[in-house]
Amino acid sequence: AQAGVIYRHIRKNRRMITISPIYARYVVRDFQRRKLPVAALFEGTALDRPQLETRDTISIEDFNRLLENALNLSGDDSLGLMIGSNTSLMTLGPVGVAAASAPTLRAGLQAIESFSRIHAGQTRVEVSSTLQGMSVLICVITDLGQVGRFHAESSALWLQHYVDMVTGCPMTEAEIRMGFEQPDYAGDYGMHFHCPVSFGWQHTSLELPRHYLVDPSPYYSGELWQQSQLTLAERLRELNSQQSRSYSRHLRSLLRSCELPLPNLAEIASQLHLSTRSLNRRLQLEDTGYRQIRNEMLFEWTRRYLIETSDSIESIATRLGYEDASNFRRAFKAWEGCSPGSFRERQRRAQ
Repeated sequence: AQAGVIYRHIRKNRRMITISPIYARYVVRDFQRRKLPVAALFEGTALDRPQLETRDTISIEDFNRLLENALNLSGDDSLGLMIGSNTSLMTLGPVGVAAASAPTLRAGLQAIESFSRIHAGQTRVEVSSTLQGMSVLICVITDLGQVGRFHAESSALWLQHYVDMVTGCPMTEAEIRMGFEQPDYAGDYGMHFHCPVSFGWQHTSLELPRHYLVDPSPYYSGELWQQSQLTLAERLRELNSQQSRSYSRHLRSLLRSCELPLPNLAEIASQLHLSTRSLNRRLQLEDTGYRQIRNEMLFEWTRRYLIETSDSIESIATRLGYEDASNFRRAFKAWEGCSPGSFRERQRRAQ
């Protein structure tokens, strides 16, 4: 079953940081086309060309060394754009299957984040809802040195390819923020990216408008999507047995990426193929509960509305699901120690 393939792939590779060899194969193919010395790409690695062509994964150290060799041999600073322009969901393997079969773009991005979080690699995807839509953050876990820029560029491009595929049109209304200073070849970006790109941010991210996230995906497959959720649930159970607080982390990440109204406990438990009692028990073992985590996320939404909008307190309370604005005011005072109005005024003075 597809779920079993995904699970074995994750379990096999969790002991060391690995990456698909497909990215390195793109570099080899590019060197062949430009008649550059392919054999020299493998100097200082534990790889040779036959191994690269037959392995399912390679170490991130070997891949980064191959990229450094490619940069030194070619003098081409835009290798990341070349790699990213070739990348598709197929490059992501089982994770790509989960994303491609998702019912919406939002659900697909949530799946990518979930799998990147439980299978730590050189980068991790973090998604969070915003008042405008969604922010997709590419977080670097390991020190990638001079080739870190290549990873950021290729990640931004495969995200663009994914959005283009699901929406059926070029991603022109988004924004890409690069976590590095503007390179000398930034003029080439227009040939690869459909939307504005800015530089000098702390992390690389994709800022998506809401309307991209909610339309049904034409590629949705109920069977494949269900299998990917089973795989995620199985991996979470394994992590939980290692006392890694996996359920509370997953729940926080999932709720952070959802828009209002937030899903209830039964909906989350169903997605994880657990009863509500079982999920509550697992959260209690991690010294928390669904209500506590949900309230944390509601507080984050409250701060956004108070800081980023001029909406009335009553309107914000309604959006957050409070039937009575006075209950909202009491809850906010318990969180922040002051009224919503006082908090908003204090933030505006500070700005």
